[in-house]
Amino acid sequence: MNDIFNEVFGKTDTSKLTPIEIALGIDNEGRTTATKLYDFLELNPSNYSKWYRKNILENEFAEENVDYFPFVLKYESLTGEKERQDAKLTASFAKKLSMMQKNQKGEAARNYFVGVENGTKKLIEKLPCPLNPQIASSVAELGRVTERIMYKQGSPAYKIAEAFKMECEQFGIQLPADFVKVPEYIQLQLSDFMKG
Repeated sequence: MNDIFNEVFGKTDTSKLTPIEIALGIDNEGRTTATKLYDFLELNPSNYSKWYRKNILENEFAEENVDYFPFVLKYESLTGEKERQDAKLTASFAKKLSMMQKNQKGEAARNYFVGVENGTKKLIEKLPCPLNPQIASSVAELGRVTERIMYKQGSPAYKIAEAFKMECEQFGIQLPADFVKVPEYIQLQLSDFMKG
């Protein structure tokens, strides 16, 4: 089994490749060839030249020596040596071309990427909402202003902490339950008040 794998993928380290990159034959440089992509898409071998010209050379969204790097492939046929246009394709460009194909392989590629996107959305929904740095900065500044005003008015520290906690909660920031520490003498006075 390893011999077949190495024959297909060479000595490519597939541990960092996605399933679609493995299927497209992406190498260690992050590229595949137009020929490998065409084979993956299971297209008619007699239409390769037309497909190559239309999807690579005449593709208005692709740039030579950025998305693809053309070369000539020489090979032996029954009638002698022949040449075939080929190109190294970046992984991104190969993925785009695979999604454009209107056959079962193209549909499989589109379904793969839709599945990845849906999985990412589900993962993000499970993560705690990261705090926008601008919001964090604004909340911190609001807390400093509140502290200065309340301190000048003689408010005790625990009241300032309560105000800051309330401001944070308005922005969806949850501070620990023990963030506000009410002094014991205040707690005693409140409990005495509740008894009477």
